[in-house]
Amino acid sequence: MRPTLATLPPKVAVKIMSAGRRAFMRRFVAETPKPLTIPTNLTVKIWDISFRLPILNAAGMFKNGEGYAVVAAQGAGGYVAGTTTFTAREGNVRDGVKWPVAMYPLSGVASNWLGLPNPGHAEVAKRLSTISRVAGCPIGASMSADSGVEETISLDGLAQGFAMYDKAGVDFIEINESCPNVTDAHHGLQVDAGLIRRLEFIAQHLLHKRTRNLPVVVKLSTDVAADQILDLIPMLETMGFDGMILGNTSTNYGVHRADIQPAEEGLYEYFTQTFGGGLSGSVLRGQSAELVGAARRCVAELSLRKEFRIIQCGGICGAEDVVGQADELHQWYSGYFDQFARYGHRVYQEFARGMA
Repeated sequence: MRPTLATLPPKVAVKIMSAGRRAFMRRFVAETPKPLTIPTNLTVKIWDISFRLPILNAAGMFKNGEGYAVVAAQGAGGYVAGTTTFTAREGNVRDGVKWPVAMYPLSGVASNWLGLPNPGHAEVAKRLSTISRVAGCPIGASMSADSGVEETISLDGLAQGFAMYDKAGVDFIEINESCPNVTDAHHGLQVDAGLIRRLEFIAQHLLHKRTRNLPVVVKLSTDVAADQILDLIPMLETMGFDGMILGNTSTNYGVHRADIQPAEEGLYEYFTQTFGGGLSGSVLRGQSAELVGAARRCVAELSLRKEFRIIQCGGICGAEDVVGQADELHQWYSGYFDQFARYGHRVYQEFARGMA
């Protein structure tokens, strides 16, 4: 249905796609697929944690901490809940559209302007604490500092959330510094003094107080300049972080306009001009691969004292984007649903077959 929807008048298409996405996800997380087998030779061990495949969902897919049983049964290499904030967020609404999204299926691209809707750290941590784990499918939690409040309050909320997820028994934590759909100083594309202060707070008050193996990684946008990333890597490792995720969606609408098929240009222009939001999908493949490659080379050249991983997120659309990097972690979102449209609950099984 998606190619047909994309040809409707843009305003109508966005309303249908946005409502359809919410309805789809409600059904999706309630599914009970038959557990599928994934070849054991594809397992990767990172931070002494076993991931049965080097791919898992990106944050934002399961904002309420639901859906683990579904992707675990499908054979996912792991699961990420969130991104959550200390205070619950309703998300973005504009022109009568709740959580606006647009899909450009002919182009392999999608837009979203969701605004971090989530029920808060406490509720999601509580839900994760009750999950029946599946071997080889560890659980991660994605967190963000609250926007629109004093920095001390925001950092205190982050610290409380960290403790909640630690108590819930999650296997790793992501600190999201990359959301393009929340306009405030916490989520700028530049590495500024505010980011450094937050990282120093996390290092001092959270990382140095860990009493178990709980890796913490920082997620940054695909739009961050490579030289900034390379400057951050030794700093993060010295602080005690365990890796970096590159990256989130892009807001370089002009640069990526050339990748949009003519039949979808009207929808693209309407969405980016009306809502803005972030771009995801195959349009990020080259940019993401280049940035991740530079970061991984930097890690190798620095000979860091501890295991520090660069996780690719953005532009992963299938096994062909992971082959040759099977010992590293990858995350996908738009690419996952594009593959789900083809294979249904066999999506990770087909991914494993493609790797083989």
